[in-house]
Amino acid sequence: METWLTQHFVNSTLVYAGALMVAAPIIIHLINRFQYKRVQFAAMEFLLQSQQTNQRRVLLEQLLLLLLRILLIICLLLLIARLILDPNQLSMFRGAKSHHVILLDDSGSMQNVWGEQTAFNEGLQVIRKIVAEGTNRPDTEKLSLIVLSRANAPLFLQRDINEELINELDAKLTNLNCSHQSLDLNQGLEAATELLNEDRAVIQTLHLISDFRKSDWQDKKGIASTIEDLSNDDIAINLIKTVPDSQPNLAITELSGATEMAAVDIPLRLKVSIKNFGDQVVEDVRVAAFVDNNKLPMSIVFDKIEAGSEISQDFDVVFNKPHLHQVNVSLTNDVLAGDNERFLAINVKPSNPVLIIDGNPSGNEWMYIQTAIAPDMATTGFAPSVESVDYLRRHALDQFKNIYLLNVAELPLDAITPLEEFVSTGGGLIWFVGPSIQPAFYNDKLYKNGNGLFPAPLEPSPRELPARETNSTVDMQVSDHPLFSVFAGQDNPLIEAVTISKYFPLSQRWLQTKSQNVSGVNVIATLRNQEPFIIEHRFGKGRIITCLTSAGPLLSNEGEPWNSWALNPSYIVFQLELQKYLVQSQSHEQAQIVGDPIAFSLDASLYSDEIQIQTPTSEGERTIRLIASPKQITDAAQNGLLQLITTYRETDQPGVYSVQLKRQDQTVEQKMYAYNFPVTESNLELTASDDLIKQLGNNPQIQIQEPGEFQWIQGQEAGREITNTILILLFLLLICEQLLAYRLSYHPKVVSAVA
Repeated sequence: METWLTQHFVNSTLVYAGALMVAAPIIIHLINRFQYKRVQFAAMEFLLQSQQTNQRRVLLEQLLLLLLRILLIICLLLLIARLILDPNQLSMFRGAKSHHVILLDDSGSMQNVWGEQTAFNEGLQVIRKIVAEGTNRPDTEKLSLIVLSRANAPLFLQRDINEELINELDAKLTNLNCSHQSLDLNQGLEAATELLNEDRAVIQTLHLISDFRKSDWQDKKGIASTIEDLSNDDIAINLIKTVPDSQPNLAITELSGATEMAAVDIPLRLKVSIKNFGDQVVEDVRVAAFVDNNKLPMSIVFDKIEAGSEISQDFDVVFNKPHLHQVNVSLTNDVLAGDNERFLAINVKPSNPVLIIDGNPSGNEWMYIQTAIAPDMATTGFAPSVESVDYLRRHALDQFKNIYLLNVAELPLDAITPLEEFVSTGGGLIWFVGPSIQPAFYNDKLYKNGNGLFPAPLEPSPRELPARETNSTVDMQVSDHPLFSVFAGQDNPLIEAVTISKYFPLSQRWLQTKSQNVSGVNVIATLRNQEPFIIEHRFGKGRIITCLTSAGPLLSNEGEPWNSWALNPSYIVFQLELQKYLVQSQSHEQAQIVGDPIAFSLDASLYSDEIQIQTPTSEGERTIRLIASPKQITDAAQNGLLQLITTYRETDQPGVYSVQLKRQDQTVEQKMYAYNFPVTESNLELTASDDLIKQLGNNPQIQIQEPGEFQWIQGQEAGREITNTILILLFLLLICEQLLAYRLSYHPKVVSAVA
C-alpha cells in the first residue's frame, strides 16, 4: 500500500490524514439527524403526515448533499497530496517519486560520426532532455548518471532534478569527452543494478544510452540476463539508440616489426595492416607514415580492399641517430577517427651486439656465423663478438641480443647460472653441436631432465646420415615455421642443395617415451631419415634454437665435412631470420591498448622516486609528475630489494607517452610507451531493434527508443499532474453543494412592515 501511494502522490504522507477528513461530513450529517427531541402534539402530527409523502425525495437530496461534501474533501486531498496519473507505458515519468538511472556508453565506437554529430554527443543531448523534462515535476524526480568508463564512480548519485542540477550537469557534460577504450557494458549494468536496489519504494527507470553494436550484444548472454532480471523487478528499461544505421569503416589494425633489431642507418621493415569493416569494396587507400611527427616522403597505397577483408603491406624506415623514436601511420578520417592512426615506439641502438662462443679455439666455425649475420655492420646492424667459454663466467651478458654456442664441449659450472638468467629474461640462445661436445655433460647439466638449456638428451656419439639414394630426396626437411617462411614452396633449389653428412642424434629412449609428453619442445626441421634436426624450446621468457649439426663444414676425423649448409646461400638467410626471430621474443609489448596502466617498479638503489610523464601531442603535451612509493620486495628473486612502486592510469589518449626516470647519479633515463585504439571498437555494424527484442524477450517493461526521437521523454498525457482538472472539478462541486444546500435549508419569507 505504501509503495502504491508513493508512486501516485507527491505528498503521500498526507493521504492518510485526508482519508480521515472524509469522515467529517458524515459525522456532521449524523449529528444533525439526532440533535432535536421529539415532542408529539396535534399540529406536528399533521405536519408529519404531510411530510411522509415527500420523505424519499428529501432523503435522496440529503444523501446527494452528503456525497458532494465528501467529494469536496477528496478533491482537496488530491490537491494537497498532488495526484499523478499513470496510464502505463506512455511516459518515462510514471510516478510521483521516480529515480532515473542513466548509463552512458562512452566506449571508442561512440565517436562514430553520423549526420553532423557523434553518437556520444547524441547521447549527451538525450541526457539533457531527460533532465529538463524532470524539472517540470519539482520534488518528484531523482537522477543518477553513470559513465561506462568510470562505472564505479557515478557522475551524479541520486540527485534531485532541479535548476541547480541542470546548471551543474551542463558544465560537466560540456567537459565530458568520449573515451577511446573498449569497455564492458555488463560492468556498467552491474553498477546500475546496485543503485536501483538501494531504494525500491519509488518508480525506477534505467536509461541505457549506447550505439548497440552487434559485437557488443551478439552472444553476450550476461547483458541480456542482467536486463531481464531488472525488468522482472518492475524496473522500466529504456534502450536508447544513438546511431540509426550501420556505417562502413576502414581501420588500421596493425603497425609492427622487429623493433628490437632497430639500428642506426639500417632499414627497419615494418608492417601496416588495414581492415575494411564495410560491405563494399574500397579502392586506392593511401596511408601516410611519420617518424617523430615528420611525414616521410612516401605513401603506402592499397589498391583494393575487399569488404570484410584485411590486407598488409611492408615499408622500410631508416633512423639516422640512436635513441627513442616514434613511428605512426594514418589514413584519411572517416566515420571513426580513432582507428585511422596507429603508433609504435622504437629504441634505436647504434648496433645489435651478438656473442659467439666457439668451443674449438683452433676452429673457424665462428667465421661462418660472423660472415652470415655481419659481413658489414653497416649493412645488417649486428655487431658480433667472438669469445672463449670463460667469457660467460666473467662478464655481464645482458648487453647482447643473442648468444651462439658452437661445438662447446662443456660449460664451466659457474657459467650455467648466468646463461640461464640471460635466457629466462628474454635472451636468445643458439646451439650448434660438433665432435667436441660431451653428451654426458649435456644430458646431466644442461638437459636437467627437461628443465635446462638443452631441449633433449643426446646419444653418446654422433651419427652419419646415409647417402642419398636418389637426387630427388632432400637432406633437410623444413616445416612451416616462421624461420623457414622464406623457403616456402614445393621447389626450393637452395634447401635442396644442402647436404648433411653427420649429426648428433637425440636419445632414442627419450624419443620413444618422453618426447610425446614434453610440452614446449618443437621439432621445426628434420633430416631425410625423419630424425630431429633443428629444435625450438622456451626457457623462461627466452627462446632456444638447437641445431644438431655443426655451424660450419667442420671436417670429421675421417676427413669428411659434417654438412655443406654453411656454404649454401640459404645459410645466410636462415641466420638473419634467426636473429630477427629470437630478438622478437625479447620485445616487450610493442604497443599497448588505451586504458591499460603504466606500472613502475624501480630499484630504489638506482632510481629516485620522481617520475615525469609527457602525454601524446594530440592531448596538448601535458606533463604529469608522479612520486613513487617505497616498498620492500620479499620475493626471493629480488633478494629483499627496496622497490619504488607507482602506476599511471590516465592512458585513454592514443599516442606515445614519454617517460623520464631520474637516476641516483642525476642522469635521466627515457622510455616511450605507445598506446593504440582498440581494434574491437572498429566494427560499427549495429544490432537491429527486432534482434534486440528477440534477444531480450518481448517484455513491456523494456522499450527501445530510436535515435533522434524524443516524444517518449515529453509524454503528452501520461504521468502529468492533473491539478488544473481537479481545480475545475472542485469549483463545480462547490457550486453544486451551495445550490443544493440552499435548496434544502429553511428560508422564511420576509414580510414587509405596514406603516
